Amino acid sequence: MRKLFAAALIVVTASISGCAAGPTGLAADYAALPEVCAKYTTGEASASINATGDFGSKPTVTFTSPLTTDEIETKVLIEGSGPAFKGGAQVKFEYVAFNAANGNEFASSKFDGTDAVAQFFTTGQRLDFCHALSGVKEGSRVAVLIPALMAHDAKGDPASGITPTDNLIFVIDLQRVYLPKAVGEAHAPQTGMPTVVLAPSGQPGVQIPKSQAPAELTILDLIKGRGETVEIGDKVTLHYSGFLWSSGDKFDSSWDTGAPVQWDLTETGFIKGFVDALDGAVVGSQVLAVIPPSAGYGDQASDTIPANSTLVFVIDILGVDKASNN
Repeated sequence: MRKLFAAALIVVTASISGCAAGPTGLAADYAALPEVCAKYTTGEASASINATGDFGSKPTVTFTSPLTTDEIETKVLIEGSGPAFKGGAQVKFEYVAFNAANGNEFASSKFDGTDAVAQFFTTGQRLDFCHALSGVKEGSRVAVLIPALMAHDAKGDPASGITPTDNLIFVIDLQRVYLPKAVGEAHAPQTGMPTVVLAPSGQPGVQIPKSQAPAELTILDLIKGRGETVEIGDKVTLHYSGFLWSSGDKFDSSWDTGAPVQWDLTETGFIKGFVDALDGAVVGSQVLAVIPPSAGYGDQASDTIPANSTLVFVIDILGVDKASNN
């Protein structure tokens, strides 16, 4: 059973004096996130790009070639209603790509859900999709015109029929925008449990108490989110860090790789304590799981984890794709 502890409830009310109410729930948490990448910019060159077809199906794309630009340009073709991407987070999308010089298609996903792309976009990446998509809402279709220098370092790609001077066009259906970190209602630390200290990015560190580790699996919500509930069979997007109770040493962390992970949650895919921590968790939450050996690796060592170790995981639940939609 998920063990919760008391905290003050903060209620934000919207004015009803003739003004439209603002976003609520998880939508409000998304809206409050800081902007990591500068919002997309439009331009004259991309204005001629058009597409027909429903969102989620492969579009028929038309444009006047050749198209050239010195800066990345974004044109919104279909406006979605979901949360806006702000950078520093994972997204999922389908796409079709064209040579802007001659109109030839050179790559595409299948637009049937089998090969949708999950990608982490942030500042400093050579191909600046973080800027191209920043401000674009989930459920949107956009055309992105990319200059040759950014697209392929002005070297071209002969195998795809792309010369050094050819600009590229990507038409993207932005299917999901995942959270960059846990958001929601913060709970106070519990006596006898590790204290979690967060960097501005959201990356956690822990301070392990001097008391003996609990003998039973303990799962606490440090931040209580307001999104969907994770269930066995779902694909969950998360950040996690794992520590040893005995020393406080970190033995693994998705934060260190710079991008979250996506896993299909199964009963046997992970140690029992980790599965139990995710099953029933809510998107937006930060979960602290203290896992005794009986729900971890038992008397077996694993890489840098000694045998009979109590493990401490801090897990940010960033999004879930329900099993029926995977």
